[in-house]
Amino acid sequence: MNDSAEKIRERLKQEAVAWHTRLTSGDISDAERADFEAWRKRNPDHDQAYRKIKNLWLMLDAPVKADRLRRKKTSKAAHFQRWSAGLAVAASLLLTVSLGMFPDYLRQLWADYSTHIGERTSIRLEDGSAAYLNTDTAFDITWHDNERQVVLFRGEAEFEVAHDSSRPFRVQAGNTVTEALGTRFIVRYAGSAGTVTLLEGKVRTERTERNGTFITLHPGEHVVFDAQSLGKVSEADVSAAEAWRRGRLVMNFVTLKQVVAEINRYHRGQVILLGDALDNKQINVAIDLNNIDAWLDSLKDTLPIHIRRVGPFVFLQS
Repeated sequence: MNDSAEKIRERLKQEAVAWHTRLTSGDISDAERADFEAWRKRNPDHDQAYRKIKNLWLMLDAPVKADRLRRKKTSKAAHFQRWSAGLAVAASLLLTVSLGMFPDYLRQLWADYSTHIGERTSIRLEDGSAAYLNTDTAFDITWHDNERQVVLFRGEAEFEVAHDSSRPFRVQAGNTVTEALGTRFIVRYAGSAGTVTLLEGKVRTERTERNGTFITLHPGEHVVFDAQSLGKVSEADVSAAEAWRRGRLVMNFVTLKQVVAEINRYHRGQVILLGDALDNKQINVAIDLNNIDAWLDSLKDTLPIHIRRVGPFVFLQS
């Protein structure tokens, strides 16, 4: 799916969520209901997007209803049947929603080291190096006679590398390989793009085809990469880049849309920004990663924003 199609799909999903939130608020006017019906009939894709959101809400509500049935005083046989029905509904819900809400639990299976969403940890590797894993991160590591090789599947990790001139320490993320030259650095990777940020020492970053073209980073520098190319070396905000090690999310001179996208890396359940009015609002943030919900609740004190929580979702709307 191309970028344009992906943006259209995301916009329709947000519109459908906004309409469903409004329709279930209990105070929708006849005029708004008419506007909704007009929106829904305008295009079959609108109706399909709304049906998906509506069905998701119904599924989220199903286990609660099943539990209420189970708690009713009935005979043992009826009690068992209803309990089984509730369990089946809950299992169905888990299978349907888990890929969207809990993807990290289903894709940890093959990784040597991993963290779940919202989790951070550190490990000591057998060569004496240290690795610090940020939220939703997974990687493999292989020890060769002439190389120490890490393959970062996704996420973000800081590596503090023990010197061993006979076995270079290399981190592969997608089509990019970063070799430590006695150093401390962060690699972040999502989808097919990422960044390498150098904190101490020196690293060399190149494409996996190793055609002789590489970039050398010095402390305080970073490089952005994607599936096709390496970007140019630029100055990094080192304090912000490693703030997650201190349990903080620090972002300066960014849009609210960017902040929400970053929060969703750490937050179990999606934060959804509805409408375009606040997308490009520029802010600076320093968020305690253990108290993201408290920060979200405080937004209404500084921005013209309404916060609504529905199940695992948090909606922000002007």
